Amino acid sequence: MTTLEKDERTLEKTYHSAVSGLYARLRSNHDFMYGELGEDGIKLIAAMSRKYGLSIVERAKTRLEDNSLSSVANYLIRIFNTVIRGKNGSPELLLVGDSRVVIKAYECPLHFNNPQMCLAHTAMEKTVVEN
Repeated sequence: MTTLEKDERTLEKTYHSAVSGLYARLRSNHDFMYGELGEDGIKLIAAMSRKYGLSIVERAKTRLEDNSLSSVANYLIRIFNTVIRGKNGSPELLLVGDSRVVIKAYECPLHFNNPQMCLAHTAMEKTVVEN
């Protein structure tokens, strides 16, 4: 019988490693769909992202102070800052208006090189803001 070595990583490093692994798997799945289905794959990814965004809206409503655009924008920035560890910096909240949010990300959260793929994936965040 073998014994398992104790994991000496901090909780933050363990969490980041797990999130990175999940994102790598998701990126791989998206790449596969795009490779197999082309533009239809991008449409499918965008539709999945929008549907997931609608489920996030319901959770966000229970966790936000209010349903203001400012609260939603700050919620998204917290999500981005948790999962994005980009080489070029963290996303920034540039504008919160009466009906518009502008978040500047220096790279795609899943590190896609294809801008269409990144837009399809981030349809989730767009859906959260719109709802």
